[in-house]
Amino acid sequence: MEALSKFSCMTERLWQHELQEFLEVRYRALCASLDQPVPPTALRIVPPLGFEEAKYFILGMETGLFELDSDGYLHTPLLSPLDTEDGNHEKCRIFWCDPPPPRLLREVISRFSTAAMLILDRGWLQQQIHVEPMIKDDGATAYGVEIVVKSLIGELLAGVVVKRSAYELEKLKTDFHQCCKRGEHPEDNCGFPQNHGKFEFCALYRPKYFWAVAPDAEICFKMDYGQDDAIRLDDFGSLPPRSIVELWKS
Repeated sequence: MEALSKFSCMTERLWQHELQEFLEVRYRALCASLDQPVPPTALRIVPPLGFEEAKYFILGMETGLFELDSDGYLHTPLLSPLDTEDGNHEKCRIFWCDPPPPRLLREVISRFSTAAMLILDRGWLQQQIHVEPMIKDDGATAYGVEIVVKSLIGELLAGVVVKRSAYELEKLKTDFHQCCKRGEHPEDNCGFPQNHGKFEFCALYRPKYFWAVAPDAEICFKMDYGQDDAIRLDDFGSLPPRSIVELWKS
C-alpha cells in the first residue's frame, strides 16, 4: 500500500504526516480519474488530523479492517448494513465528488479510526463493532451515534459519538448532562437540540456506556438508568477495554 510503512515500525512513525501524504496521493489520483483539475489548495483536512486518529486509521488499513479504493470508497465489513449506498453493505464514500472538485468527508476518518482503535487497542472483536452509515451529507447517522458496540449475543454495550473538535466535545458533555438530568422530553421542548439525539439514543436503547471522541480528546460515561426518567452519569476517562466491560456488567 503506497505511502504506508510497516506495522512493526509504528513507534517511530509520524502518523499525521503519513496519513496526510497518503490521502493527498489518493486525492490527486481521484481528481485525475475524474478529469478534474486539482484545486490550488490541494486536499484540505479541517480540522487537522489528531495523533491517535491518524495512527489508528493507518493501522486499520494495514491490518485489513478497511481499505480505500481508487474511486474514493472505503471498503469494510465494519459498516452496518442499514441504508448503505446501492445496497452495498460494505462500502462508504471517503471523498465526495458531486459537485466537483472532490472533497474529503472528514467525519469518515474519525469514525473508522475510532472503530480501529476499539479493535486494535481496546480488545473488542471485529464482529462487535458496527459503524453506522451516514445518511446525509452533513455526516448524520440513522441513530444519532456513529458506532455501536455489542456483546457477542447482541446486547448493546456502548454508543460512540465522533465530534470534530474538543470544543464540540465539551458542548456535547454539557448538553448531554442537562438532558439526562431532566429525563424524558421531546426535542422541540429541549434547550439543547443540537445534541438531543444522543440523549434519545441512550434513553431508548440503554447502552451501558456512552463514549464520545474528537481528535486527541474524549469523554465517557457509565450509564445508570433509574426508575424515573432521569439518567445518572458516572464519569469515566475513556471507554474501558472489552476485558473489563464484558466482565463487569453491573
